[in-house]
Amino acid sequence: MTNLLSYAIIIDMMKREYEIISHAETNFKVFVVNLLYRAPHIHKDFELGLVLDGNISILLPGQTLLLQPGDFWLINPFQSHEIKADKPALLLSLQVSSAFFAPYYPEIDHLEFISCVLSASADMQYRTLFSDMTALALAYFQKDACFTLRCASLVNACFFSLLQLLPHHFFSHQESQLLHENARRTRSISQYIEQHAGEKLLLSDIAARENLSLYYLSHLFKETFGMPFQTYLLKIRCENARRLLLLTDLSLLDICISCGFSDPKYFNKGFRQQYQLSPKEYRQQFRHEKLPQQQKSMLTTQEFLSESASLIVLENAYRKSGSYKLRNAKSEEDTVRPQTPTEEPCSRDNDYHIS
Repeated sequence: MTNLLSYAIIIDMMKREYEIISHAETNFKVFVVNLLYRAPHIHKDFELGLVLDGNISILLPGQTLLLQPGDFWLINPFQSHEIKADKPALLLSLQVSSAFFAPYYPEIDHLEFISCVLSASADMQYRTLFSDMTALALAYFQKDACFTLRCASLVNACFFSLLQLLPHHFFSHQESQLLHENARRTRSISQYIEQHAGEKLLLSDIAARENLSLYYLSHLFKETFGMPFQTYLLKIRCENARRLLLLTDLSLLDICISCGFSDPKYFNKGFRQQYQLSPKEYRQQFRHEKLPQQQKSMLTTQEFLSESASLIVLENAYRKSGSYKLRNAKSEEDTVRPQTPTEEPCSRDNDYHIS
């Protein structure tokens, strides 16, 4: 594979977000991801996650959350977050649009959860949430007859539990409008930065593009992401450079230029801040197999598991938890609502299929 083709593939991967949100008719998505790092980002959905294996840190503006296996996290719509792990962590994630609840619970548009972590415990409410979340994932990946209906009921059950378990408050209509407008703008800006990180980027140019004053945008950016614009941009560029170091034979100078660094000294300094090694040292350790195992031959710092692999991971993770027997999505449905010989099961042809 030529350097040019390798570079084209890597650049394409750089533009893909951790959240590959494709809701279709359902307005929600479930996936299992093997994740080492996700750069700071925002999205428009609620995100409910469960740590299946490994330990992670979630960086929010002004705070860092430390999570272990069995812990849940909740990210509000348009809330900036960054995810780190010392070694790959298996995470189960549900991303759901507020539009899912809007027809019968319009208050969801004004809802914000204050606490974002629910630690593993023997409490019955926690066990109920754990059971519903894992049953949701099983139903989603098994795709039995009527699975979308089953999944929808479990999404509602999970969020009902969250409202019972986590402190939250409601914004006024005016407050929500302002928050949503600011969030829409910062999301658009963050996507623009990720897509153009290899180019010369100035906050003043972005401010002009958004018809905002530099002062206002600078404060809005720091308030949203919990860091200055230059720090955010550095994180994105260094992660892009890391991939090129491992997966191409491009020279350090070519990588420096391709990732948007104006000067090799700035590239070296910024990269060392992120990975505690210079770019040259990082590549050498990889080639001599001295890097930690999780960073070897990784095209990206996140790997989405297939449906069949996700099912195996869910079963194994549950056995490790040892708290109580996980309900199988299909067997529980049959127990609650057994079919009689005269009943016609839902046709698979009429199922909504989630891409």
